[in-house]
Amino acid sequence: MIKKALVTGGTGVTGNALVRYLLQRNIEVTALIRPGSFRKHFLPEENRLLTVIECGMEDYGELVSEIRDRQYDVFFHLAWDGSTGKQKVDNRNNFKLQNRNVSYALDAVQLCHSIDCPVFVMTGSQAEYGRKDEIIVETMEKHPENGYGMAKLCAEGMTRILCRQYGIRHIWPILFSVYGPYDGTESLIDVSIRRLLQNEELSFTAGEQQWDYLYSYDAAKAMLLLAEKGRDGECYHVANGTVRPLRGYIEMMYQVMAPNIRPEFGAIPYSPNQVMLLGADIRKLKQETGFKAEYGFEEGIRQIMKQIRENS
Repeated sequence: MIKKALVTGGTGVTGNALVRYLLQRNIEVTALIRPGSFRKHFLPEENRLLTVIECGMEDYGELVSEIRDRQYDVFFHLAWDGSTGKQKVDNRNNFKLQNRNVSYALDAVQLCHSIDCPVFVMTGSQAEYGRKDEIIVETMEKHPENGYGMAKLCAEGMTRILCRQYGIRHIWPILFSVYGPYDGTESLIDVSIRRLLQNEELSFTAGEQQWDYLYSYDAAKAMLLLAEKGRDGECYHVANGTVRPLRGYIEMMYQVMAPNIRPEFGAIPYSPNQVMLLGADIRKLKQETGFKAEYGFEEGIRQIMKQIRENS
């Protein structure tokens, strides 16, 4: 049973959900966040099980003496520079930044070893695979097309080898399209909800892309299950397992938020390298952990609306 967890990247859409999910299960959480993070206030306040420590990824080594005796059961590493805001797309091919992220991931494993934590769980990305024209399974070869995907793939291999050297169980959840409250990535779902709440008109592509959205709290559930039951040295797809046209998701969002308005499809052209299929086979995750998504897409939209209104 996991009683104490260390989490980096706890202010992101998946990390925030993970922190809250762990706390709901009476698991003590130490969240490492960037010094002066403007997203700090998104974390739960006045929770006796939560400790927040401000520490940059470049300073992980300085934390050892402060947290060595806390006896963590699992280290969740979600922090990744350049993954939020409008600059996220440009950062995909900021090779020096992405290279630093690989180094920080190795520093995170070193910290995990220094505090005698037995399990290291780090999030990968579908970008590791590159472009595929069929549902992605874990056995497919990975051919990333940008610096971000390359760095994630490199971090996967290097952290796995280092964990093996230290005797740490290494789990690699590969996240697909996670959406949820407290999103800072300028994602389609988050931006659309915020603009619809302001009664703004929206335009979209034709929406023919095949997508697989997973609500952030379901992603958090999957990550905890993997920490408990995942096999050492394995990667697992974390997704809903249901693929539908992006147009269908957008229409459901309108049905929840603005049922009397029709979205404008086809007004925006596809990008030159538009990915048209992004779906994951999650049989491995389900078979080995018993995972089952709890949130439907419409319920997820309602939860995001609630969070935005409460924090406006």
